[in-house]
Amino acid sequence: MFNRELAKRNKLLGIRKGKTHSAFTPVTIIMLVVLILYVASLFLLFLWALMTAFKDPLYDFRTNPWGFPKEFVWNFTYVFSQFAVPVSTAKRIGLVGMGEMYLYSFLYAGGSAFFNTLVPCITAYLCARFKYKFSRVIHTIVLVTMVIPVVGSLPAEIRMAQSLGLYDQIWGMWILKANFLGMYFLVFYNIFKVLPASYTEAAKIDGAGNMQVLLRIGLPLVRNTFFTVFLIYFIQYWNDYQTPLIYLPTYPTIANGMYSVSVTPTQEMSYVPMRIAAAILMLVPILVVFLIFQKRLLGNLTVGGIKG
Repeated sequence: MFNRELAKRNKLLGIRKGKTHSAFTPVTIIMLVVLILYVASLFLLFLWALMTAFKDPLYDFRTNPWGFPKEFVWNFTYVFSQFAVPVSTAKRIGLVGMGEMYLYSFLYAGGSAFFNTLVPCITAYLCARFKYKFSRVIHTIVLVTMVIPVVGSLPAEIRMAQSLGLYDQIWGMWILKANFLGMYFLVFYNIFKVLPASYTEAAKIDGAGNMQVLLRIGLPLVRNTFFTVFLIYFIQYWNDYQTPLIYLPTYPTIANGMYSVSVTPTQEMSYVPMRIAAAILMLVPILVVFLIFQKRLLGNLTVGGIKG
């Protein structure tokens, strides 16, 4: 009986006795070769950038642009001390160094990423677990804003930020970024939607209120997803130069500094090794944050005790 069922299943799956299907089809081989070439090109590009960052900008790079450095020069210290952006606003007139730009970048990227992750998470929980009249309306608004692009709203947004006292304030950017619109609302919504009601009912029997259920059950169950979304937003805001350039003229971020140096470089920062050294210094915090949260990113994204 068992052999008959096994033969029937193999027939449905297209498996014939004595025949094996190779995983290396022509399409698979082509895709594998393209992937290997792509990864190799990225590795070679990074290796060239790393070697160039240690070259003397006046002599070694001009005579040996593609080879290993003849003499390793630590350009990072000089770049960190000389990398500066001029600021001329009502609050401040002067130069902002790389140390300050690091601080402003962490405050802007970290705060904006946190609140832009927390707000859709809590909103999705309320819409998924409670039958409010506006739950479906909020869900529809999110879908509509994802489909229909909003064009030409920047002047109105700047005027609104100035009217509310949020313009040229780092904490003001946290408030402006804290919204539930976007794809990640749907991610949190779908997770909370499949959460068994027995979880919350058991907590309420023990005397927990709605806020305690959210803090002790809801958020811990999505912590891996929360950290993943947070890291995605952090990298996005860390590399963002346009928003701080418009909304934070007094607090330039490291991305603003890279943009300003590329547009109007000083004599020292006009050399390629110096620019690459500055780019590597900008990349280091992203690598550190990734190493801190890598266990969260690679963790199981299933909902708590619900095993898939």
